[in-house]
Amino acid sequence: MNDLLYIIALPATLAILSLFIKDVKLTRKLVPVLIWWQLGIVALVLHPCLLGNEHMQFISGLAVDKMGTYFILLATFVVSCCITHADYFFAAAEANGDAYGDQQLRLFYASVNLFLLAMTSVFLCDNLGYLWIAIEATTLSSAPLVYFERNKFALEATWKYLIVCSVGIAFALLGTVFIFAASQRGTLAVPTLNISELISQAQTLNFPLLRLGFIFCLIGYGTKAGIFPLHTWLPDAHAESPAPASAMLSGSLLNCALFGIWKVSSIINAAQPHSHVHQLVAILGTITVVAASLLLLRQHNFKRLWAYSSIENVGLMVFAIGLGSGPLFFLQALNHSLAKVALFLLTGNIIQASGTKKLNKMHGVIEDCPIWALLVTLATFAVTGAPPFGAFVAEMSMLSLSMSDGRWVLALIMTVAIAISFVAICAHMGKVILGPAKQGFKKFQPVRASIIPAVLVFGTLVLGLVVNTEAWSGPWSMIK
Repeated sequence: MNDLLYIIALPATLAILSLFIKDVKLTRKLVPVLIWWQLGIVALVLHPCLLGNEHMQFISGLAVDKMGTYFILLATFVVSCCITHADYFFAAAEANGDAYGDQQLRLFYASVNLFLLAMTSVFLCDNLGYLWIAIEATTLSSAPLVYFERNKFALEATWKYLIVCSVGIAFALLGTVFIFAASQRGTLAVPTLNISELISQAQTLNFPLLRLGFIFCLIGYGTKAGIFPLHTWLPDAHAESPAPASAMLSGSLLNCALFGIWKVSSIINAAQPHSHVHQLVAILGTITVVAASLLLLRQHNFKRLWAYSSIENVGLMVFAIGLGSGPLFFLQALNHSLAKVALFLLTGNIIQASGTKKLNKMHGVIEDCPIWALLVTLATFAVTGAPPFGAFVAEMSMLSLSMSDGRWVLALIMTVAIAISFVAICAHMGKVILGPAKQGFKKFQPVRASIIPAVLVFGTLVLGLVVNTEAWSGPWSMIK
């Protein structure tokens, strides 16, 4: 119980303090420092899982395994990077004459801390009911971040986000009820929603009800993750949020919904390892990648470009879940988070300097700010899975595993779709980076604005150089 309090106490406290500290500039400096401190606390408390223990129990229904530990650390790291860069983002807005109000900033920092608390809770859940509540909490706590700009476009995006995700989460609730019914109609002595118990006793569950519950959970959590054709909220929410919020939505929020799908798929995999349900998940992931790659061809908004790229990467992670590979799921999530957070932060810099989100009005970044041009180019290659970045290793491993399982058609379709998205993104970014300098480009402290993105790009480059397919026999094999 004490360990659980250590994990949740600081974000909960900061959420309250952020609303009442009068000096917002103090909040902008203090919160990033304490969130980095939170990362150290989480690593210290959960280090037994990192060192080999497969399970840490806190209280009934709340426990963490190795996969959950990795995702908690990743979510906290992403929020730490985004909230650190947010101080620059708000300073640049002030320099451009677009300063935000104190109350607006207080709500931003309070919402970020509640958002971190909700995401952490998702990865601590060992009960399907608690998992549903935690994932819904991530929606409610992040909605103020989508509405941050307080204009009609932000309002529309927020309502779409809340309504579509709420409908999706209702399907997930129905799926949870069916899984509980599967435990009732099986041979379990006591019906349960405890995930560990459901996995250990999966063979005794009523499989038709379990399968139906999984399909509803896949639809529900898939809506929150942005799988095609349930992705309609995602481009608007990412495009209308401020850059640090967009980075958190893409780099950590999507992982929460995908983690929910992984947890439920673990139950059905334990019940019937060779069920056709996993083939359905792999096909759904492939369709999502194909749809996103085609939608990437015709984009006109800089941030919506990265939103559709996020949908493509969601498809890749769903594909990894369909293959039953926890290591590849996490590796793809890790590389996507690093690269996409860097891209959203850099895109925010460029939009603030150029004064527009429209791709056809952006050009010559290499002339206006070479350091941003270099970093955004590297991050673009990283997120599209080009070598030698980490996503290349994950994607190649997924394709190899798919072919070794006899899924040649899916592997071929996936390869073509990845190639299309690579060409589409590079074509758009070539126009942004190259060409003559843009008139009125007002860069603000470009070196300071490049620190966090540079660290993230370096991280995914290191992963690409260090991790290889033979490494699955190392630490990755611990993720089941």
